[in-house]
Amino acid sequence: MSLFDMTGKVAIITGSSRGIGQAIAEEMADHGAKVVISSRTIDDCAAVAAGINAKHTGAALAVASSLSSKESLQNLVDEARKAFGKVDVLVCNAASNPHYGPMATITDEQLRKTLDNNIVSQHWLIQMVVPEMIERKSGSIVIVSSIAGLRGTPILGAYGITKAADIQMTKNLA
Repeated sequence: MSLFDMTGKVAIITGSSRGIGQAIAEEMADHGAKVVISSRTIDDCAAVAAGINAKHTGAALAVASSLSSKESLQNLVDEARKAFGKVDVLVCNAASNPHYGPMATITDEQLRKTLDNNIVSQHWLIQMVVPEMIERKSGSIVIVSSIAGLRGTPILGAYGITKAADIQMTKNLA
């Protein structure tokens, strides 16, 4: 008996061509889910999807997508639905951190990129998938945060602000 059965579920995992996102996708596929592998680089996505599909035929789809483009994110959701019919799980794992250093040295462009990619893009994705989840009365949204969202840091200020926002976004959505 498995305590973690995702048979028949479809999951989109952003930032899943490496690291934590890849591990999440592989684990979900190991437990029966169809997974959509997403990052900016299609070759990286395809390599992870191929590895999953070698173990679980037809379980993974590679879709390149950028957090900075609402149209790109809509394409990600559309491709997931086209391939697998629905979206049951959204894992918001991808994030940007273009600035390391004190908040006083961050440029407006770096701040805007961090806020847009780490908060606004998640809001867009959630808006794209939650209506079908509400209609089915079933679905999960996972927002990956960080200890940087709970503690101040002299080098990850803007990133930490977005991770704190992740925590509050989760509470408000719940």
